Amino acid sequence: MISTQAINHFWSRVRAVPLRAYPRVLRQRLRQLQWRWSATAVPPRVTDAELVRVFGVAHVNELVAQFDQRGVRFFFDRPAAARADAVADTVPAVRNRLLARGAELLVHGIDVLGSGPVQCGAQLPWRRDIKSGHEWPCVHFTQLTIVDSLAGFDIKVPWELSRFHHAVTLGQCYALSGDDKYAREFVLQLQDWWVDNPPEFGPNWANAMEVSIRAANLIWAFELVRDSAAVGTAFVIEFLRSLVEHGRYIQAHLEAGWPGSNHYLADLCGLIWLGTYCAPRAGAEMRWRPMALALLERELPVQVHPDGTNYEASTSYHLLVTEMLLHTSILLRLNAVAAGPQLARLLPLMIGALAGLIRPDGELPLFGDCDSGRWLALESDTIDLRTGQDAAGVLALGAAEFSQAGWLQLVEVPMRLETTLWVHGNDTNAGGKHLTSGTSANTAQHCALPDAGWYVLRAGGQYLAVNASGNGADGWGFHAHNDALSFELCAGLRSLLVDPGSYVYTGNFAARNRFRATAMHSTVRIGGREINRIPAADLFRLENDTTLWVEQLSGDDATRGLQVTRRTHLAAGLVDVHTRRFEWLPECSGWLIADEWSGGGSEDATGEVYFHFAGLPVIVDGVVVRTMCDSGHNLALIPCNVSDVEPTATIEIGSTGYRYGCLAPAPVARYAVAGRAFAVVACVYNEYQEYEVLRKNIAARTWPRAPAALSTKQNN
Repeated sequence: MISTQAINHFWSRVRAVPLRAYPRVLRQRLRQLQWRWSATAVPPRVTDAELVRVFGVAHVNELVAQFDQRGVRFFFDRPAAARADAVADTVPAVRNRLLARGAELLVHGIDVLGSGPVQCGAQLPWRRDIKSGHEWPCVHFTQLTIVDSLAGFDIKVPWELSRFHHAVTLGQCYALSGDDKYAREFVLQLQDWWVDNPPEFGPNWANAMEVSIRAANLIWAFELVRDSAAVGTAFVIEFLRSLVEHGRYIQAHLEAGWPGSNHYLADLCGLIWLGTYCAPRAGAEMRWRPMALALLERELPVQVHPDGTNYEASTSYHLLVTEMLLHTSILLRLNAVAAGPQLARLLPLMIGALAGLIRPDGELPLFGDCDSGRWLALESDTIDLRTGQDAAGVLALGAAEFSQAGWLQLVEVPMRLETTLWVHGNDTNAGGKHLTSGTSANTAQHCALPDAGWYVLRAGGQYLAVNASGNGADGWGFHAHNDALSFELCAGLRSLLVDPGSYVYTGNFAARNRFRATAMHSTVRIGGREINRIPAADLFRLENDTTLWVEQLSGDDATRGLQVTRRTHLAAGLVDVHTRRFEWLPECSGWLIADEWSGGGSEDATGEVYFHFAGLPVIVDGVVVRTMCDSGHNLALIPCNVSDVEPTATIEIGSTGYRYGCLAPAPVARYAVAGRAFAVVACVYNEYQEYEVLRKNIAARTWPRAPAALSTKQNN
C-alpha cells in the first residue's frame, strides 16, 4: 500500500512543475519508457560492417589509414611531445608532478572523490563504489538501482573513475617522457573497461553525460599516445568502434527533460566532439554534430541568463558548463565550423561572469552545489585545488581564446597556464605566455550579476561575494541551497568566511540535506525554519518558497553596498521576511552586516545568525567572535548596538565539504537573538591593538537600521 507520505511527495512534485513545462516532461518520460522497453538482452555492439560504413571505407583493414587522413584538426599536431615540451618549458613543475602521478596509475593507485589513496590490484573497480564496497552488476542500465537512501553507496564514485580523466594523465606522461609504458597502460585499461562495461550495460552507461565526458577524455588520451608503439592497428579499430558506440548511445539517450540541466548541455557537447573528431561519412552518425549544434542553440538561451550566468543557482556548475562549452567552441573553431550565434554571444559573457566572481586566490565562491565535476582536467595539480575545479585555469584559457587579458586582472596568484598551453601551445598569441595576473589588491572592481543574484564587492584589499539567488533551474532547485543572503569574505589570499560546500549527494541522504540547509550558510534562520522547505527524499529539488529583492545602496560610490530582502511564504498566507544590508566602512576596515527580520503571524521569529569560518582558529571574546591566526589577516565580528537585547555568541564545530566526498572540521559562529534585529561589523585587522581600537569605536557609535536605496531587482 502506498503511504500518505509518498502520495504527498508525488503531488508536491506535480505542483512544482509549471503547466508550460509538461510537454517537455512528458516527452522525456516517454523516452525513458522507450529505453526500458527496448532494452536488449545483449549489448548493442557496432559490427565491422557498420563501422566501415560510418567511416566510408570498403574494408575494416582500410579504416586506420582513412581515419589518419580524414583532415580533422585536434588541439595539437602529432607527435604530442612537442606540445608537452612547450608546457613543461613554461611550467617546469609539470613534469615531476605528472610523472609522479603516472607512477601511481601504473600500479593502479587511485584517489576518487574522497576515497583517499587506494591500491586496486590487477583490475580497476570500474563498477564498484570503492568507498562503500557496493558493486553494480553488468546488466542493462535500465535494470539498475542507481540511488538507494538506505544502502549508503555513491554512484558518482564509479562514474568518476570511468570518466577517464586519469587516462589523459597517462597520455601526458607518455608525451613528456616518450616511455611506451604509459601508453601501454592506457591501452590495457581501456581494453579491460570494454570487457567490463559493454554498451548500455552496467552503471557507467546510466546517463549520457557520463558517456559524453568519457568520450572527450578518451579522445584526448588517444591523441596523446597515438604515436606509441603500444597503440597497434587492432586497438585503433576497437577504439573507433567504441567512439561510435558512445555517440550512438548519447544520440539515443539525450537528457532533454524539464528542467534542462548541465547534463543536457554535456550530452550535446559530447555529440559535437564525436561528430567533429570521427568525421563520419554515412548514416545517422553524420547528424551528430549538426543536430547537436541546433539543439545547443535552442537550449543555451534557456540555461544561460542574459548576463552570462548559468541558471542552476550554482557557481560551480556555472564553471563546469563554461569549461565544457569553451573547449567545444575551440574544437569547432579549429575545424572551421561555425559555433552558432547563441554560443558565440553567450560564451564570452559566461567567461566574463567568471572574471567578476573569481576570488583573489583564483577560486570561486561556493554558492549552490559543487560536485567537483570537470569536462577536462589538463592541469597536473588538480589534487591541490580547493574544489578540484580550476576556475583560474578556465579563465586563463578563455582570456587567451578571446584575447581578453583584462579578465585576469583581479587574480592575485600566479596565472594558471597549464590548460591554456596544452590547448593552444605557443604557436599563436593564444599560447598564454603574454597573460599576466596580480594587479593591486585595492583595484575597485565590483561585479553585479543580477540574473543569477550574485554580487561581488571589492574594497580595501577585501573581497565580499553575496548570494541573492533563487532556486534556479526554473524554480526546481536542482543544485540550489538554502543560502539566500549568505556571503563569502576574503582578505587578500586568506579565506575568512566561506560557504561550506556540498560534501556529497546520493551517498548520504542526511548529509546531503544538511549541507543544503539554512544553518549551513552564513545567513539568518528565523524560528528554526528553512528558507525553502527541503523534500527529504528529493535530493535535487527545493520547494520554491522564497522570493528575493536586491537594492544597491546610494552614496558617492554607487557600489557602496547592497541590501537584500527575502520573503519566505509559509502556510496559511504567513510570511518570514529577512532584510540584510552589506556596506563597506573604510574607517572600520570592514563591512557592516545588518539584519532585520520578522516571523509570519504568530510564528516564532527568534533569529539564529550563522557565520561559517574557513578552517581557522576562532574564539569568543564576550559577544565578539574573532580569528586567532599567528600572522597575516584576522577577522573580528563585532556586534553593533542595534537592539535592546544582547545576543548570545557561541562557537560550534561545523564542517566544510568544498571538494566532493571530502569532509573537514571548521568553526561556526552562532548568534542567538531574541529580538528582530542584529548587526555586526566584520573587521579585518593584522595587530591586536588595531582590534582594540576598532572594538571601542564600534561600541561608541550609533547604528541606523534603514539604508537609502536606488534600484531594485527581484530574483525568483
